[in-house]
Amino acid sequence: MTYETSVLINKIKNSLINNYHQFPLDFEKQLPESSLDELVNLAGDKESEWLTSLETLHQFINGVTKLDCFTYRAVNQVGDKLVYWNALLQSFDDFRQTGTVIYQTDTPYPTADMIIAWCNRQVS
Repeated sequence: MTYETSVLINKIKNSLINNYHQFPLDFEKQLPESSLDELVNLAGDKESEWLTSLETLHQFINGVTKLDCFTYRAVNQVGDKLVYWNALLQSFDDFRQTGTVIYQTDTPYPTADMIIAWCNRQVS
């Protein structure tokens, strides 16, 4: 993995770690730090199938879309509306308030295409 690719991956990684700070996940392995470290280790593995920096970054971003932490929802009641936390745009620390409801679903939010677009904006 090149230095430039490493910098881009770390930018994505650090942003997600900051946004999930204090988010109450069920297991430590669901924390972005743990899952992202596994992806980074794979990217740095010279025996892996990742051949070029662009392929490494693409595979890393694809892996980000599959993180278990995106299957959790946090929602606040604001007046008569429900407001859902977007982990790509806001830290949980800033979103959380008294009465925030957290639950897990089978599908990611934001959706995979939104996560990919966000990752691409982080590295452009």
